[in-house]
Amino acid sequence: MASTTTRLTASLGFALGLGFVFTPLGCGSSPMGNPRPSFHGSHDGPSVPPATVARLEACAEHGAARLTDTHYAIMFDVDVTADGQVDKVEVRESLINDREIVSCMEDALHGMSLPGVVTSLRSSGPVYGGSVSPDGRAPMGHPAAAAAAAAVNLVPILIVAAGVTIVVALTVHVAEEVVEAVEAAGRRRAVERRCQALLDECLDNPWQPKEEKEIYGNKKDCHGCYMECKNHNRWPEERCPRTN
Repeated sequence: MASTTTRLTASLGFALGLGFVFTPLGCGSSPMGNPRPSFHGSHDGPSVPPATVARLEACAEHGAARLTDTHYAIMFDVDVTADGQVDKVEVRESLINDREIVSCMEDALHGMSLPGVVTSLRSSGPVYGGSVSPDGRAPMGHPAAAAAAAAVNLVPILIVAAGVTIVVALTVHVAEEVVEAVEAAGRRRAVERRCQALLDECLDNPWQPKEEKEIYGNKKDCHGCYMECKNHNRWPEERCPRTN
């Protein structure tokens, strides 16, 4: 079993590696006068809902007295459905050897909903660590993009209870079929926006050019052309020419 010093070093190293900055705050001191640390994540991004954070804090408060060291860290892998509901929780790594605390935290995470994580996959590139990197983006639909977008690191949580500091980190995994569905929906919305712009242009100038009137009549079938554009991603220039 690792010594207290080794465990402390590992816990702090784990937290710092996730981008934490520990700051003693006088105004946030406990009634006993001991400053409580605050933290700032290295990225602004998806975070755990406040209600779930409160449940995780309660787990720590109820079991902190049984812990023998002062600093711990635990990392969870969380699977979510298409609507962002958590349906699977697994511990990836943990310095907490108290099964009751760990089980309590697992239960807290099972009740969590993260629709914003699924929504974030609609961005123009892979989301990882709560941010989109402008470099190295893979095209939407590319396997590399789907793999990267399917894992999102939430802003880590720092819990202080009974003199014990616990870092809780979560990586949210979205099923590949969900990622593909989100990407497909994004492509459909892009097609609809393009076709809507062409419909507006058609309605602004609905009259057929002279050479097309004998075939298609005096007016363009703008709405019919719009539906064809939506369904086939192609504006039918022969029926609804864009210029007269």
